[in-house]
Amino acid sequence: MRSLQARLGVSLAISLVALFILEWFVVSPTIRKLTDDYVISRLRLDATSLLALVTISEDGTPEVDASRLDPLYQRPLSGHYFQVITADGHPLQSQSLWDEAFHVPMTLPGEVKRAEATGPSGQQLLVLVSGFEKQGHHLTLAIAEDITPLKLDLRQFQNAYMVASLIILGSLIAIQSLIVQLSFRPLHRVRQDIARLERGEMSQIRESVPTEVRPVVQEMNRLLRVLEERLRRSRNALGNLAHALKTPLTLVMQLAEYEDMDKAPEARSQLREYTTILHHRLERELRRARLAGGDSANQRLVLDDEITPLIDTVRSLYQDMDLDIVCCMPKQTVFRGNREDFLELLGNLLNNACQWARHQIAITIDDASRLYLTVEDDGPGCPADVLQHLAKRGVRLDESIPGHGLGLAICKDIVQQYNGDIVFGRSSQLGGFLVEVTLPNGPSRE
Repeated sequence: MRSLQARLGVSLAISLVALFILEWFVVSPTIRKLTDDYVISRLRLDATSLLALVTISEDGTPEVDASRLDPLYQRPLSGHYFQVITADGHPLQSQSLWDEAFHVPMTLPGEVKRAEATGPSGQQLLVLVSGFEKQGHHLTLAIAEDITPLKLDLRQFQNAYMVASLIILGSLIAIQSLIVQLSFRPLHRVRQDIARLERGEMSQIRESVPTEVRPVVQEMNRLLRVLEERLRRSRNALGNLAHALKTPLTLVMQLAEYEDMDKAPEARSQLREYTTILHHRLERELRRARLAGGDSANQRLVLDDEITPLIDTVRSLYQDMDLDIVCCMPKQTVFRGNREDFLELLGNLLNNACQWARHQIAITIDDASRLYLTVEDDGPGCPADVLQHLAKRGVRLDESIPGHGLGLAICKDIVQQYNGDIVFGRSSQLGGFLVEVTLPNGPSRE
């Protein structure tokens, strides 16, 4: 069982059930003993009174003064009985027993026994047997009382007590379950804060949590700050390095234009080629340094507000081509990710499409559980063998691929940072180049 809440709830429920079972096995016998002790105490008093009424005749037969005897012992089957047996075996029993008798064990003088026996009409009797010495004769006096009504009352009490205990047990389990849920509610808030942190609605987890959990939350917030600081430093270091190399690279490129290089045209050509490659790679690293990547979930971008200005900007750059750029997407679509990343991604795809399109460019965005983005044009497209090469994962593209240069490589980098997929192909509608992008942490419609 991996859930702490479920484990704690089950453990408390088992503890309550065990406690109530233990209580049942303690309370029920205790009540039974108290009832029997109460009956025995009455029988002791009756035995003392009865002993004063018993006399022994000359032949050793016990007799009792009926005029002074309690009427309960004279009414048949009254539930109150007695028997007197001498050591010689002469018996004497109450008229309430009618013609029946119950077993009485012989006892020594001063000895007291208690037992249960079956009386007339199947009555359950509680018997007090005592040994006495009177008039030089050994007597065994047994006083019995029918406890069948008491047992019935006791059984009814036990049933009522069981029902009440089950109701109380169920109520306590429900209450402790509610208490456990309320106790774990701060942890649910922490989970909600993490989800909101992922959606970019907050930058830190709230620390208003129980004392036992606060160190964990504080450590998570500290790690978030450390990661953010490391990411910022890495970007700055990468940007600084690229900028530091741009100046000497520019000087090297200027060397290729000196008149003295006319004497070595082959060296000039190679110098231009290599410096151009280095220049493009520096530009690529500068752009990658601006990608968010790690904090992609810290912003929520409304695409309606961003795509239209981007399309207008691209149209102005290629106004001499009279391009028809059409965008189809749901309204009020929200992309959960970094604004610069998305604009860099779509901007490079549009720039690539504009360079090769004849007249039409189509953009499609679908906002299901994943962000699905396609950009297609009516240009010449790309050869099938090159498409297979472009579709391989992990391939870094650059300007050496005809018709698709640095922009597509940066697009692939952005998609990979979001754990997405990018596929290159041929448009079935426009006949030109097609790019399909899928981002798992895509948009949702508000």
